[in-house]
Amino acid sequence: MSKKLISVCVPVYNEKENVANAYERITAVMRELPAYEYEIVFFDDGSTDGSGEIIETLCAADRHVKAVLYSRNFGYAKTVFYCIQQAKGDAAVIVHCDLQNPPEEIPKLVEKWEQGADVVLGVKNKSRENAFMYFLRTVGYFVMNFVFGMRMVPHATEFELFDRSFIEILRGIRTQNPYLRGYIVEYGKRIEKVYYTQDKRRAGKSHFNLRKLYDFAIAGVVSMSRCLPRRFILFSVFSLAALLAEFFAHFLPGAGGMENALFWNGLLIRFGVFVLLLLMLLASMLSEYVLAIIKNAEHKPFIIENKRINY
Repeated sequence: MSKKLISVCVPVYNEKENVANAYERITAVMRELPAYEYEIVFFDDGSTDGSGEIIETLCAADRHVKAVLYSRNFGYAKTVFYCIQQAKGDAAVIVHCDLQNPPEEIPKLVEKWEQGADVVLGVKNKSRENAFMYFLRTVGYFVMNFVFGMRMVPHATEFELFDRSFIEILRGIRTQNPYLRGYIVEYGKRIEKVYYTQDKRRAGKSHFNLRKLYDFAIAGVVSMSRCLPRRFILFSVFSLAALLAEFFAHFLPGAGGMENALFWNGLLIRFGVFVLLLLMLLASMLSEYVLAIIKNAEHKPFIIENKRINY
């Protein structure tokens, strides 16, 4: 009976200081799982710092190492989604090259998979990252779940394992704005979790800044949230009802006195400004939806590869 194959997918962008270390640690872990065949596939997202050359050297030295080198940088979300779509294994694991998500946790993911899970999420219950960024992520998950009606797993990361059956589902999705975490919640049949402590970045500089964090959150909202327009409609109805009630119950009766009239007039002006601000927010969100629809309607390549090695 042939062994099951596990594909360890490693997204890379300007990580020359981490590539070799990532290879060594992943290899050490996979050698401790002799019941499985394995491949380590580096997906280089158009690095300009020499990461690609290091990956090619590793491919030449170890048959377990493979590579997909992009023609240019296509971005984090596309790279993560594409690397899972291209995985050949019976299961695929994502391990980031910065090693904040420790490869030593892979056996726990595999164990949950063998117990029947089609998706195993790595969830950080502790983190050694910047405290402010961790706080922002916590707030972001709260807003996405309780304001936008999504079902995200707080502090789940793209350190996860997918069964072949789920990989095939992802391969059937055609989009220019992939949101992997949303697809997991929407299509995963049995989702398990493995909790771990996220390490600090060992070397190099993080490419996931506040702007990209915002882009990532907005992509999730416009891709997965369906209740936002309805909530704004309800809010508008309640606001109009409150405005009418205030007008007839307070403004008209007090209009006979100049001071009262000025008071309520000021109050109405402030309330009107508040509603206008909310309408501006709604308009901006609707524009994000429209842009997402337009972008998904574009017929263009998702990723352009420069070359593949050892495939």
